[in-house]
Amino acid sequence: MNGFLGTKATFAQDISLIGSILVAIAFTIGAYLAVKGYYTAHRWVQTGAAGVNLALVFGVMIPSLLNVSPDENLTLPTAAFVAMPAHEVIGTVAMVFGIYVVLVGNEWLPQRWRFTNYKLFMRIAFGLYLAATIIGVAVYVLIHT
Repeated sequence: MNGFLGTKATFAQDISLIGSILVAIAFTIGAYLAVKGYYTAHRWVQTGAAGVNLALVFGVMIPSLLNVSPDENLTLPTAAFVAMPAHEVIGTVAMVFGIYVVLVGNEWLPQRWRFTNYKLFMRIAFGLYLAATIIGVAVYVLIHT
């Protein structure tokens, strides 16, 4: 099924791109809320964004990756062979670390598994997610335009 952004991407890949950008915007809004001291709103925005990101990863990104035929890789630009693994590795670290931060922030983990330096951990998670998103957009552009 063709996508809706006018590229060679599928509908699912277009959803993944738009969804990822919206999640990045939500994480940025959540960070702003924390800076302004609205911690409850910050927690809900970040938790919701992390949940949507999980749905995108497991509902769209992983299935899309598993459905790639080896022949498709023969026509990819050389830069894609660097950007794709970078996106996958950084994205995986960002997702796992971000979920950990969400679990701690919502006090859903035992005390012994929690950290107390919230700013540092949240900033690392935010930076990793933004890096994964930027590289993911680059992968989309390299492959589908």
